[in-house]
Amino acid sequence: MAEYTIKVNKTHKGKEFKAPFRFIGKVSKFSKKDQETESWEELPYYEEKMTRSANPKPRRVLQFNIETALSNKLKVEIAGMEQKFVYAYSRTNKNTAKIDWNVRFDKDKWVDLNGKIQNIDDTYHLIDSPWDKAESLSALIKDDVWVEVKGEYEFESISGDERDIEFRKRTISSIRPIIDGTFIADDGKPLPIKVNNKEIEYVMDLKSPDFIEVNSFNMQIGIKSTYQDEVTGDTKVNAVFLKNAKERSEPMDVELIVYQKEVEKGKSMADAFASLNTYDFIEVTGQDNNRATFAYVDIVEDIPSDDPFADVDDTQKVTRQERVTNGDKKGLEVISYVQGSIMRELLTEEEFRKTAALTSDDPFSGSGNADDLFGKSDSDQFATNKDDDPFA
Repeated sequence: MAEYTIKVNKTHKGKEFKAPFRFIGKVSKFSKKDQETESWEELPYYEEKMTRSANPKPRRVLQFNIETALSNKLKVEIAGMEQKFVYAYSRTNKNTAKIDWNVRFDKDKWVDLNGKIQNIDDTYHLIDSPWDKAESLSALIKDDVWVEVKGEYEFESISGDERDIEFRKRTISSIRPIIDGTFIADDGKPLPIKVNNKEIEYVMDLKSPDFIEVNSFNMQIGIKSTYQDEVTGDTKVNAVFLKNAKERSEPMDVELIVYQKEVEKGKSMADAFASLNTYDFIEVTGQDNNRATFAYVDIVEDIPSDDPFADVDDTQKVTRQERVTNGDKKGLEVISYVQGSIMRELLTEEEFRKTAALTSDDPFSGSGNADDLFGKSDSDQFATNKDDDPFA
C-alpha cells in the first residue's frame, strides 16, 4: 500500500490540506435577511456588480441552494473578479504557464509571463478563472433543476468588532445537469450516477422511500481537542484546517461531530475520535448537514359518542400520524475516516498559531514569494505510526 501523502507548498514548505465535496440535489434561490427591514430577500442566481470599496471593481457571483435531501439545503457559490493574469496547464509537459488576462481566449497570443516556458504548445489548456466560470456555469442553473455540484470548502476570516470571525464557503468547481436520474454528458448521452464507484438508481423525488442522498465530503484536519458527551456518547472535534497562503499555511478553525453508534464488535468511531490528541492528523469523510429533523406523532381524533367503532380493541385500529418538525441538524458530520491517514503528533504548535500571533512575536518572520498559485508538490511523504492507531 502506498504511503499517505500531504500536499506541501514548494515555496514555504508548509502543509496544505484539502477538503473536496460532492452534492446532488434540487436547485433553489438563496435567501438573505435584510438587516434594516428584517425581511428575507431571494438573491439572483447570477449577478455582476461593483464591490463596496474605496476603489470599486466589478465582481461576478453565482450562488444557490442545493437540496440534497428533504429540507437539507446547502448554499454553494463561486465568485471572482478580473485579474492581471491566468494560468494554462499542460498535463503532457507537467507545466503551468502564466498568461496575460487580456489574451486568455486568444491562444495565438499566449506568452508565459514568467519567461520560463518558451513554447506554449497545443497541450496547454486554459484553467478557467472564477470570473469566467461564474458566468458560464450560470447557464445550467434555474429553479427546480437537478444538478451535481463538486467543489472545495474554503475558509475565510473577517475582522469583527471584538475578534476575527472565521467561516467556511462551499466553492463550486463544476456543475453537471441531471435528467431522469442520470448525468447528461457534453454529447447529450446519459451517464449513470455512481457512489463509491457503484452505480445507483437515483430517484428525483425527495419524499420517495427509494430516494438515495448523495452528500459527501473529505477533509484533512489537525486535532486541537475533542469532547465526548457523557450522556449521548457523541464526540465533538475541534480541529484546524491548514489553508494555502502566500507566506505560510494559515490555520483555520473547523468543528465536526461524530455521532455515537452501536457496533457489533470493537470500538465505536466516536470513542476512537475521543482518544485523539492535540497535533494529531487524520482525513475524515462525512456529510454536510443543514436540515430540519422530523418525527411522526399520532393525530388526536375526536370520536363521536355514536361511533360504532369506539369500543373496538386498539389492536384492530390504525392510528393516523402526521410528520412534524422536531429540531434541526447542522454542521459537518463525520461518517468514516480514511484508513492509513492517522498520524500522531504530525503537526506543530507553530502550525496551529495564527499569522497575527506570529507577527506580533516577530515582525520580520514569514518572508517569501508564492506568486505561482500552482507551486505545490506531493513529494513529501509522512509515515504513519500504526502502533497507537485508535481505529485499528
